[in-house]
Formats: sequence, C-alpha cells, structure tokens
Amino acid sequence: MAAPDLRLQRAIAVVLRLTHDLAATQARVLLPETADTQAAMVSLEPHGPLLVELPEGVTEVPHEALPHGSEPDVELPDTPELRAYPPFEVDVESGTVTGTIGGLDAIAAALALLAGTLGDGAVIACDLRTTDPHVPLGLAARPGEPVVALLGDDAFELTS
Repeated sequence: MAAPDLRLQRAIAVVLRLTHDLAATQARVLLPETADTQAAMVSLEPHGPLLVELPEGVTEVPHEALPHGSEPDVELPDTPELRAYPPFEVDVESGTVTGTIGGLDAIAAALALLAGTLGDGAVIACDLRTTDPHVPLGLAARPGEPVVALLGDDAFELTS
C-alpha cells in the first residue's frame, strides 16, 4: 500500500486510539469518496490486524506491527476523556445504559470531536464493553450530527 493520504492516516490514528485508549471491542472509520480521495474503511479489534479497505482491495497490518503506546504521526485533537471505562450495564428491554457518571457523555463528546477531524460524511463507530458480553454498546459519530448510541435493535441520539 502506498503512503496513505492525511485523511486515511487520521482514520488509522482514530481506530488505534479507540481500541487502545478507550478499550473499544471494535473500532471503525468510514471515509466517503471525495473529489480528491477514494472511499475507505479502516477497522480494528483488540489484538487483531488493522484492516484498511479500499476499492482495489483490503490491506491487513498485523497486530504486532502496529504502533503501541506512541503518538500518531498525524495531529488529532486532545481527547483526555478517551480512557478505559468500566463495562456499561445495559438493559436492552428498557433501553437503559448505566455506567460511570458522565462517562458516556465524555466518550460521545470525544467521538464528535474526532469525527470533525475526518471531514464531511465520515463516520466513526465503536463498540464498548458491557456487563452482558452478548450485547455491546455501539456508538456512531458523524461531523456536525448528534452521536448515536446503538443498543440491541434500537438507536438513540445522545444529546449534550
């Protein structure tokens, strides 16, 4: 794979940050096609390879080749609220999420900030640990839009 463009480099840095700092069980960034760049999907799971999907194919970067504990080569906004929170308690039937006071709001604010660095139409999505290993708490952020929480088959806008 040739040296990725700045937007793709930021997407890679975002999934690394979400997986390592936030302890997301999965992190994904979707970059739409623009006049200057092709569409791309970047994804990472803990201890798994980094996947970069481009129209011409998928590139896998083995987990052991990923930078661990180092600062990214691209500038991202400071997001101190991205840290590993205890698993969220979820109740799919009532649509409730319980966790560290302010934790979900802090994560949502960080995702919105990161999404803004990726440009219009980009989507950041991640799954967070819950007390029910079969029910992840999904979050999705797009620049300029409310962050959406996904729990089971339901979606909820998080308002600040």
